Amino acid sequence: MSEPLRQPRRYLGRAQTLSERVRTYWTDEALEVDLADNYEIRRRRVFFDEILLVTLHTMRGFLISVLPFFLALLFLVMGLAASDEPGAQTVFWIVAAVFAAFAVGAALSPVWVVTVYGKRTRARMHFRLRQAKAREIYAEICRAAADAQRALAYRLTQEIPQPPPPLPLSESEPPPG
Repeated sequence: MSEPLRQPRRYLGRAQTLSERVRTYWTDEALEVDLADNYEIRRRRVFFDEILLVTLHTMRGFLISVLPFFLALLFLVMGLAASDEPGAQTVFWIVAAVFAAFAVGAALSPVWVVTVYGKRTRARMHFRLRQAKAREIYAEICRAAADAQRALAYRLTQEIPQPPPPLPLSESEPPPG
């Protein structure tokens, strides 16, 4: 028995939290969302003709700056503890300054988020420091959703049967009612 042909899909973006990883792909009729939660992968689709809302906004990446901040504190304490060795103390302070600068930069850099809400599921993608890519994906999804919904509306209006014309009343029949 032959397996049905899989549609080719194109990778759009990802969103990552502490507990899950979300990857979003483009197919001809939907966005495919692969949600990896520990060892379990669930695949959902947001069909273009079912999209209710598409948003584009920014958020700050404070969570990614926690680890470099604590590493900066660790190297700062190590630099204070190495006061007997001026060369080592300077190296520790430089490393602490680099980690602190990275933590501040990560906390202040914008993360562009594209979220697509469907009737039953949603797709989300994060783009750190890539505003043009986020806007391009946003516009492409909006265009595809509008086209699919317009085609669906046209198809539905063509399928609605027209009611038959009313029969002419003859003078011998009483009016209904």
